[in-house]
Amino acid sequence: MKVKHFLSALEHDRVHQAIRAAEEGASGDIVLFISQRHVEDPLAAANHEFRKLRLETATDKNSLLIFLAPKSQKFAVVGGAALHEKVGQAWWDELIALLTRHFKESRYTDGLVATIEQAGRALKTHFPASAADRTGQRDIVEE
Repeated sequence: MKVKHFLSALEHDRVHQAIRAAEEGASGDIVLFISQRHVEDPLAAANHEFRKLRLETATDKNSLLIFLAPKSQKFAVVGGAALHEKVGQAWWDELIALLTRHFKESRYTDGLVATIEQAGRALKTHFPASAADRTGQRDIVEE
């Protein structure tokens, strides 16, 4: 898929609102990263961007990054060590299956919103917000 077609089909405001709602009451950040590059290994690219955005340095290690590479028709979802420890591999597998199902139907915004909502529920359960938390510093990043 061409990046411009994907971006035009994506409802940025709806995704932004879903991220804000998911982060509310949680201490973790959720970031959507959209790459305009061709990507062979989306997991490696996602981990690179996760480190580059300094999400791995979050105090609670509970941030999550959804990495999309529309030109390559690939994506990955990565998170901090503490988040992974709390939710387990089955949760990550379900998250990927949810996003895959929607993307196969070309329901990109719906898939992202459903994935973000599920991530938000996990963050609120395992990492409730404290007064010092400052989530939402960046929620959608386009390269």
